[in-house]
Amino acid sequence: MASRPPNVLRYLRLQTTRHARSHASRRTISTPSPPQPPKPSQPIPNDSHSRLRRLNDRLPRFLRTYTTPLLGAPVTHITSFLILHEITAIVPIFGLVGAFHYGVWMPDLASQTGETNAFDEGAARFGRWLKKKGWVNESDVNTVADHETTAEKTVDRAGVRLVLEFATAYAVTKALLPVRLAVSVWATPWFARSVFTPIAKLAGRLFGRG
Repeated sequence: MASRPPNVLRYLRLQTTRHARSHASRRTISTPSPPQPPKPSQPIPNDSHSRLRRLNDRLPRFLRTYTTPLLGAPVTHITSFLILHEITAIVPIFGLVGAFHYGVWMPDLASQTGETNAFDEGAARFGRWLKKKGWVNESDVNTVADHETTAEKTVDRAGVRLVLEFATAYAVTKALLPVRLAVSVWATPWFARSVFTPIAKLAGRLFGRG
């Protein structure tokens, strides 16, 4: 029996290979892709939006006119406002404490305004912080909290005076909240453009390289 020419055998092998590849390709195409997980209908708010919304909810109605427009602002503006809000709280408190301490004078808010809520809140908050630092003791904090301070006790006990200075500075700073909000909102675009964005870009490059 005569053998087949080599070119005929090569042709049959090529046809068989093409048929197998075509069958595998059709089987792969017909296999359905796994279902994708559904996307959330609403994006999850980031920390800056959440912090601003909580701050806005705690404010009195007449002060929300400053912060409500920022709820739809870019993230850079929201973050810049929150930073400025903290700066306008920390700097006045420690500045006033320094002025009271070295000026040996501070206003008597209870007798002048009759408002003691902010003062008591400041005494409790900073009393715990000062006691944790070891700058005052428990009796100093209790003396201020119980409104047992007198001119003699204030002079004789440095711890009592320190708690009084922080509590008074906190009360004054809290009373200036409308001014602080107005200044923070006014300075937000400049701060976001000139301070926050350049620092964020620089940090991104440095950490990106790292």
